[in-house]
Amino acid sequence: MLAKMIMLLGETAAAREISVCLRHRGIKFKRIQTWTEKASLQIPFLIIDASPPSSSVKFAPLRQWCEQRSIPYLRLERPETILPASSLIYPVDSWEEALLQLEQRVSAMFQEKGRPVTVFVTTGSHQLESIVQSPFARLARLVVRVLPEGRLVQKCQDIGIPPRDIVAMQGQFSKEVNRVLFKFYGAEILLTRDSGSAGGTDTKISAALELGLETVLVKRIKPNTGLTVNNVNELLDWVDTNILEVAPNGRS
Repeated sequence: MLAKMIMLLGETAAAREISVCLRHRGIKFKRIQTWTEKASLQIPFLIIDASPPSSSVKFAPLRQWCEQRSIPYLRLERPETILPASSLIYPVDSWEEALLQLEQRVSAMFQEKGRPVTVFVTTGSHQLESIVQSPFARLARLVVRVLPEGRLVQKCQDIGIPPRDIVAMQGQFSKEVNRVLFKFYGAEILLTRDSGSAGGTDTKISAALELGLETVLVKRIKPNTGLTVNNVNELLDWVDTNILEVAPNGRS
């Protein structure tokens, strides 16, 4: 049987930070973006889930698989952002609600201005197809910000987003950087997720409000039951206590 190791889920900034810290501690781990039963042939003794909230459905089978085998599943769950009181912010509970809210806001603004409405999308590439295929897309110019990876830029182009409307950058972004980007692209509506202050949600909203942009915000999914931490330091403390102390052979 292959040696047990930690499996790390996610391509977020937090996942990259955790990778560096685990490597520094000499802990064997494998970083994966998707999971199948075949992937479990390398039996893990811990799953660290640092994926975005939108991946919760994708990794639900893995959580169940871990429960059946009493394998710890440690989820990094960022605290919910405290939203300022503003009529420009439209919080929604799901992606489906976000698309409905976008349709209403884009349609209303299109009727008022008589031209395409610029929507700045910072929710990543995972569900871009559903935006592009929505009825309101013909009334909008979609500017999308994704990680600077060739496959993601190519995906954007493949679904019809022109290169001039693809912002390939890696955050976290300050309020000033967000403000410059929103203004440069003429954004009128911001679509974003609540990824907490660590994910830059507060700086995006602050910049949008300063420019008078409407913001459709997909709220956080309620935390999973089980092992949950709120930041990378808490996660590493848990690993140090529960992995390094009880499984010193986990070091490479």
